[in-house]
Amino acid sequence: MNKYKVVVTDNLNGNCHIEKKILQSINAEVHIYKELHGEELCLAVEDADAVLVDMAEITAEVINRMKKCRVISRYGVGYDNVDVKAAFEAGIKVAIVPDYCVHEVAEHAFALLLSFERQIAQRAAAVRSGRWRDVQTPGIRRIQGSVLGIIGYGKTGLALKRMAEGFGFSRILVHSRGLEPGLEIDQSVYSVTMEELLVQSDYISIHLPLTEETRSFIDEESFKKMKNNAVLINTARGAIVDEPALKDAILKGEIRGAALDVLSHEPPGSEINLAELDKVIITDHRAYYSEDSIALLKEKCAQNVVSALKTGSPIYEVNYR
Repeated sequence: MNKYKVVVTDNLNGNCHIEKKILQSINAEVHIYKELHGEELCLAVEDADAVLVDMAEITAEVINRMKKCRVISRYGVGYDNVDVKAAFEAGIKVAIVPDYCVHEVAEHAFALLLSFERQIAQRAAAVRSGRWRDVQTPGIRRIQGSVLGIIGYGKTGLALKRMAEGFGFSRILVHSRGLEPGLEIDQSVYSVTMEELLVQSDYISIHLPLTEETRSFIDEESFKKMKNNAVLINTARGAIVDEPALKDAILKGEIRGAALDVLSHEPPGSEINLAELDKVIITDHRAYYSEDSIALLKEKCAQNVVSALKTGSPIYEVNYR
């Protein structure tokens, strides 16, 4: 039996011992690259049976160069860096790992909320610079009794709801395509329309995939509907938020601020420098990360390949419509 060729296009998470061990079961030869772009990427994958990809752009051009690939398995929940339409037309399955970091993302979203409200970053920076209780902290508010809005009620949205229930929110509002507005999901947890969520929430946390439908989903009109004390939290994808509109809304006082783990361009450039605003917290796209989640991600990403090459279908297949 000829060995399968499996290519890791951009290994960003240490060694690939976990992947190699799993792929041994199908006699796979694993080719690991740190970073590939352009022609180098095309050449590396053109004779691959399977591709494991993290942040590399798997465009239609790259896919059209693949001669025998059967599956593209992405390290992660999202797949906006893979041209799913081109893969579908080429007969290549696209797979993701939707459940490896559910608790990490929910924990990070809530940590951002707490850090923003309690001004943790500012207080820590003051102490580090030798100051002690001599910096004013205006605007800190009690979380208890406020309203939390969750946009998207998949695994991470549900996990955030469960974490938040012990903090004394007066209500938790949820908006999801799969939920009819007007339902009481749980005690003090309600499904609402998008407009109701924007108008009534003090904190708004985004838990959506990035698709053409959700790109710039939170836009200028959304900010105009929010309370002027609202805080936007985004651990999903940066492009879901219209960042120029977000910056403008903060500067105009239409909302209080934002706590972000993701940006539309990473690392950020100088065009829309949200980091320069005092009322914005930004972390470096690490909501997904823990040693446990990365080990599980590697395992499931490789299992997608094994399943696709053995049965024709990965475990977590992206359905193209």
